[in-house]
Parts: sequence; C-alpha cells; structure tokens
Amino acid sequence: MLRSFLSPYGAVVVLVISAVILYLDYRYAPHSVIFDRSSQHNDMLSLFWSATGMTAAFAQSSSAAHFELVGESAALSLAGDVGYNVRAALDASNGALRSITILPGETWSFNASIGHPSHVNVRVVAGVPGGGWCDLASRYVQALRPVLPPEAFAFPNHVRTAGIGLLNVANEDAVAIWNIDGQPGSFGGRQDLQITNTTNTALRLEVVEGPLPDQIVVRALRVVQ
Repeated sequence: MLRSFLSPYGAVVVLVISAVILYLDYRYAPHSVIFDRSSQHNDMLSLFWSATGMTAAFAQSSSAAHFELVGESAALSLAGDVGYNVRAALDASNGALRSITILPGETWSFNASIGHPSHVNVRVVAGVPGGGWCDLASRYVQALRPVLPPEAFAFPNHVRTAGIGLLNVANEDAVAIWNIDGQPGSFGGRQDLQITNTTNTALRLEVVEGPLPDQIVVRALRVVQ
C-alpha cells in the first residue's frame, strides 16, 4: 500500500532525514552509552524499506553489531598544510585509517594502513614531508589508552627521537612516524605505530568530526557481547 502514495523522490527524502537522525544520535552520544544497532527501531527507515521493496532482514543484517564507546582522542585540526597531510593520510588506501577493526590478538600498523607513501600526495611542514602524520598517529594511542596496557603499544617516541612534543598530546603518547615503504614495524629507518589488541573482544577505531569545524577526533569502541 505504501507504494501507492510514496514517490521515489519521497523515499529519498525519508532516507536522507533518517541518515541525519542516526548520525546525530551517534555523534553526540555520551561516552557511557552502548550502541545497540540491532535493538534500535526507526519508523522512517521502515517506511523506506517498505516503499522500496527491500526486506527487513536486509536492513537488520547491516546493523546487528553492539559497540561501547571506551575512549576518545584530543581534537586534531585539519587547517593548513598539517591538516592537508592529515586528510591525505585519512584518504590513503581507500580511507583505511578512517575505520579500523583490530581483532583479539591482532596487531595493527599505521604505516601499513596508509601504504607506500609514493601514492600519497603530501606537503612539507617545517622541513618534514607529511608533517602531521605523527599527530594523527598519536590520536589512535590516546583513544585506546583506557582499554589497553602500555605493552600493547609499540612506537618510537616523538619527544625522544625529535626532541619536541606534540600539541595536545602527552609526552608518553607522542608517536614518531616515518613511512618509507608502507611496511609495518620500526626498523630499517622506518618509524611506525603498532597496536596489539590484548583484550578478548574486537576493538574499533573510528575517525569522526571534532567539536569544531575542520577538526577530527578518533573514537575507540569495543564489541559488547
């Protein structure tokens, strides 16, 4: 019956409104909230599925995960040449750094996620090509500090290697990045961030908009059984 009065244009409008509502619900959720995608019900989305003939089973299959927000980094500005380089890293390898899943026992690499730097167009900041990648890598450490022990993080410290700290980053969280070939590990001239999931549940890292325009933060979530 819905097909008789809901035009294709109306269905698109319903989908856009629903997407905005879901985004705002996620973006401004408090840190203690549990993201229960399987138990949420949205009448407008149901209307869209009915109008377009898509099954409820398909709609629910893409939203069955349960996530708890467990950590969030300091905001990172996307302004200037540093911001340009941060965006370039986030866009590399089809956006691999924007959404990361680390399974129990698995080790994730910042450099390997970006890939070979020759495929990434970066600017020189204070004499350093790709200046800003150290700041970005440090945000992943900040986000996961609340749930992982110190030994889960492996990286050269920016304060010790470069002699300077990073803005809005504790000295112990300051990562030094030097990606020469897109391979994981800090050896042979490489400087990489590697994080091992020592918990018994999957961990996710999501890059989302920050509190101000042209800012991002990294959020850490874990699967709730």
